[in-house]
Amino acid sequence: MAGNDGLKSGSSEPLGNADYQWSQFDPEAYFLHYYGDPHPDDDRVAQAAAEALFDCDPKTRELDIIDVGTGPNLIPFLAGISRARSLTAWEFSPSNIDWLQQELQRGELRPQWQHFWTAIKGSLAGVPLPDDPALALASKARIVRGSIFDLPEREWDAATMFFCAESITQQVSEFSDACAKFAKCVRPGGTLAAAFLVQSHGYDVAGKRFPAINLSPEAIEGVFLKLARQVRVAKIGLVSEEVRSGYSGALFLTAKT
Repeated sequence: MAGNDGLKSGSSEPLGNADYQWSQFDPEAYFLHYYGDPHPDDDRVAQAAAEALFDCDPKTRELDIIDVGTGPNLIPFLAGISRARSLTAWEFSPSNIDWLQQELQRGELRPQWQHFWTAIKGSLAGVPLPDDPALALASKARIVRGSIFDLPEREWDAATMFFCAESITQQVSEFSDACAKFAKCVRPGGTLAAAFLVQSHGYDVAGKRFPAINLSPEAIEGVFLKLARQVRVAKIGLVSEEVRSGYSGALFLTAKT
């Protein structure tokens, strides 16, 4: 890692995305720490995303949905099943890509993912959904290796992003650029649904330090007010102490492009 204090060596400049060794990210360690014991806040994020995607326009057809910076996380895919024609994971880290491929090929959900699926089904009462979505995931999902900064423009009907833009850099300018790329990957009139860590200064995965930017809910909302319309935000579990190492709450945001 290039400096665990978040500063370039001999400089006061914060580290950028390229200064971190994403190929050394340990997805299984991340999964066990953050999702091994599901937290009620995670349930609320999963349900909010599922509700936002279910309400996407146009309602007359299935949607092409992308999740940006997926990492070791199936919640975005589970949240999109109700409306998805296709589910794309746009992920940069090779280790995360390998993990996702293996997870999708398991043939059944781990208990943690089944927990979130049960929560999602509860929030979409009356919507016909399978008890076990493993087959639907395998048939609809694809994984693409790519950086958030290289996202194509106007290619998807809806986009999700869970704890990515604020967790890949210490530079506010890169955070803003990442959010802009995320917003522009959706076709006009499409839906954005994103969750952000709040009050985070970084996080450790298997003994390696990775970045996060400590942004207020107001600052995050302000970025998207310049990028999209109908911006709505909800604070989830904001507390004075850490929920888990690395953050003390989340902000869930929806918008239209």
